[in-house]
Amino acid sequence: MRRILALAWLNAIQLLRNPGELVGVIGLPIALTLLFGSAFSGQGDQALTVLVVDEDGSERSAQAIGLIDAEPSFETSAVARADAERLISDGVNGVAVIVPEGFGDGLGTAESGAARIEVLRDPASESAFAVISVVQGIGMRMSGNASAASAVAGLTGAPESFDDAYARADALWEPKPPVTAEGQVVVASEVRGDSVLADGATLSSIGFTVWFVLFMTFGSAGGILEEREQGTLRRLLVSPTSRATILAGKVAGVLLAAVAQIVILVAVGDLLFGVPWGRDPLAVALVLGAYALAGTGLAVLVTALVRSRDQLGGLAPLVSTGLAMLGGCLWPIEVVSPFMQMIAKLTPTGWAVIGLTDVVARNQGVASALLPTAVLLGFAVVSLGIGVRMLKFE
Repeated sequence: MRRILALAWLNAIQLLRNPGELVGVIGLPIALTLLFGSAFSGQGDQALTVLVVDEDGSERSAQAIGLIDAEPSFETSAVARADAERLISDGVNGVAVIVPEGFGDGLGTAESGAARIEVLRDPASESAFAVISVVQGIGMRMSGNASAASAVAGLTGAPESFDDAYARADALWEPKPPVTAEGQVVVASEVRGDSVLADGATLSSIGFTVWFVLFMTFGSAGGILEEREQGTLRRLLVSPTSRATILAGKVAGVLLAAVAQIVILVAVGDLLFGVPWGRDPLAVALVLGAYALAGTGLAVLVTALVRSRDQLGGLAPLVSTGLAMLGGCLWPIEVVSPFMQMIAKLTPTGWAVIGLTDVVARNQGVASALLPTAVLLGFAVVSLGIGVRMLKFE
């Protein structure tokens, strides 16, 4: 075991000795994770600016604008009508809500069409439809309140005025309305558990971790070719170290490099972008451990098939990037066609992304990690078995 660890450490020293390669397999993935994580992490938090115009100045118009402002995804900005029209026509803002004069009085009559709210929008603004939907909901709420208040106030001997009855009806909407609607995203794929898609910083962190582990394993396995070219492997055969021990040490070196890469990229995603890598450490360790073995096996297999380090340097990016694209490292697997989803399941990257998405993004626990782990271990056994058998020492 000591000889195996010594050979593995030698492999690490060879990798650290080459600054250019170290930047490629460690610096580049960290930089890309930072870049894309920063771009995506705040994607869903930016509020939509909604221009609001209160021409009525009544208690009811203030309520309508207050309900718009209470929407978490909106940020209101009070302006005059002329300014709102100018800002929208110039493309500065996409939508404005106008409460015209007479709104409060019209609502008090509880007559159909007596009170209205206007929405001005830029035809190119898709987000304006969300504002229209919210305004329609507010209109239904206030119309219901007015109808109920009018009915109560019209009763003979009713103790409440219209305003009191309106306030009592409106209070029934808090903290939750009488009827709520819940929307769910349904994707055309085999989804185990719920249908949440990994997006934003989570997608970026999972994808780049899976992708660049292959770069690390190929870069580390290149040290085997370098030693073969220098004749070091051939000289090791005449030492009191068996061929099996030498192979085990070289494979262990590649595996340790992959594990180090995983630790670095997971830490970057967790600490800088809040990706919930630590939500279920055991499940994450199962999937990533099996994937590190599969990536090591693939690197050893490709190393056994090429003749020189230069050939490996040209082939490794093609294999790594191709598997990353097919496996869903750059986009959710669920959004591609069923045929491409099937292709993803023929790759180790695809199973790694599936397992990590279930565990990290969907919080499905250890149970969802078992199948991806088993498949990845199968990849590892086959590729390592063939690669070690074919690997030549000279």
